[in-house]
Amino acid sequence: MASNYPLGYDDERFQSIVNQNFHCLICYNVLKDPVMCRRNEHYFCRGCITEHLRRNSHKCPTCADELSVETLQDVPRIVKNYLNELSIRCDHYDRGCRELVQLQNLKRHVAECRFTPVVCGNQGCGETISKRDRTYHESELCQFRKLKCHNCGEISTMAGMKTEMANISTKIANINTNQADTSTKLAKMNTNMTNVRSGTASGGRENQHIFVAGGVGSKSVEIFNNQQRLWSLLKPMTEIRRWASSFVHNNHVTVAGGACDDRAEDNMIRMNIHPVPDLSVNWSEFAAKLPAKLYTHSSVVYKDSLLVTGGCNADQDVISDCIHEVQLKPPHTVKPLSKMPESRLHHSTILCDDSILIVGGRKSGNCEDNLSSVLSYDIRKNECQQLPALPYPVSNMATVKWGENVVIIGGTDKAGKPLNNVIIYNIKTGNSHMLPPMLHKRKGCMAVVIENTIVVLGGANERRNLLKSVEGFNFERFSWQELPDMKETRCQATAVVI
Repeated sequence: MASNYPLGYDDERFQSIVNQNFHCLICYNVLKDPVMCRRNEHYFCRGCITEHLRRNSHKCPTCADELSVETLQDVPRIVKNYLNELSIRCDHYDRGCRELVQLQNLKRHVAECRFTPVVCGNQGCGETISKRDRTYHESELCQFRKLKCHNCGEISTMAGMKTEMANISTKIANINTNQADTSTKLAKMNTNMTNVRSGTASGGRENQHIFVAGGVGSKSVEIFNNQQRLWSLLKPMTEIRRWASSFVHNNHVTVAGGACDDRAEDNMIRMNIHPVPDLSVNWSEFAAKLPAKLYTHSSVVYKDSLLVTGGCNADQDVISDCIHEVQLKPPHTVKPLSKMPESRLHHSTILCDDSILIVGGRKSGNCEDNLSSVLSYDIRKNECQQLPALPYPVSNMATVKWGENVVIIGGTDKAGKPLNNVIIYNIKTGNSHMLPPMLHKRKGCMAVVIENTIVVLGGANERRNLLKSVEGFNFERFSWQELPDMKETRCQATAVVI
């Protein structure tokens, strides 16, 4: 749902990672027009806390102290100074502005920015262009601009239209020429997909379920019954948790690490899933812990161990380049295995027999540092090997294993824009090609395989709205289709099949 009040600033707009202490405790973005509760000094965006107090009880959502709009106080000057001096990208970065300005100068820069969207002034056009391009567009490019014939003096746009029609005819001819090649490629792709299908089988219960937990501003948990096509809420986690990893082991779903409110965690919590859980089943602490307080990491289960890669290490305030092993049976020993060639977060890790594939991500908090690299770590040999890269750098995406392939879904590009692209990457050859794009652009989404369908859940779209929509890709139909919405919007959550 889109918010009708101003949220904080998206983390991805800043040049460097912003300390979690300077994030709003409601929207979890960097503080905008910050205020605080008077007794315990909990920080909020003015818009967020004002809306909270309007819709809910007059209490601080963090400490439950009595609070009203009138009793909100300004944050300390040192907090304002820290925020004002942060370097942030322009509001019109997606339109091409590459200026980095101090936050205190953002409003003035945006008012003067040459990339501000304006509407063409030619009657009948209505196209939105950047302010800097308006004159050239209206006089040289716009199909509704007035043209005067040198012979008769008539003002018309017909000459431009005829030229355009000629170009369209040429393009149509080219499309017809290429159509045969496309059909041949599709036939080969269908053959490949048939081979892929033959290597993919559904395991576990006859009726599989999708288990989804947490996300931005959420501690709720829900489960999807695939046979009934129905979502149901389960017992919520004890606190908000996003950027965590999750796994199934020993008849439990376990959620590991992540960002809880304004701090990172190294703990693990779990829920019994045999039989299929309902609202009566509670969460419990698991004795194992991550190597550090981690979020934006990735993990997979290998035998009775959890292999953990990368992520933001809050203990050391660094982005990790480590691969660790955490034993899931007592004494729950944690040991470092290897180092990756570069630090990474917002990446994916996939188990492939006795190796793990480490895909994409970014090496800093800046999406301009997105990675296209793919690593293979041989667990038995303790060796890391570089594989052929993805077609483009991407982070904050979802991935699933499909036969001898990894499917990379959505994510964030180097400009910070969400994607609806889908790549299928062959683990053995390193070859990749594009599958049909999703129906929606999504970053921070989740994906699982249930029966013979890749299911993609939630995320955030190009308007930064959090999504509860779900869509599925079936290789038989070779297309995407809408599936039942989740009960709540979820971005940066975690999901598994049980």
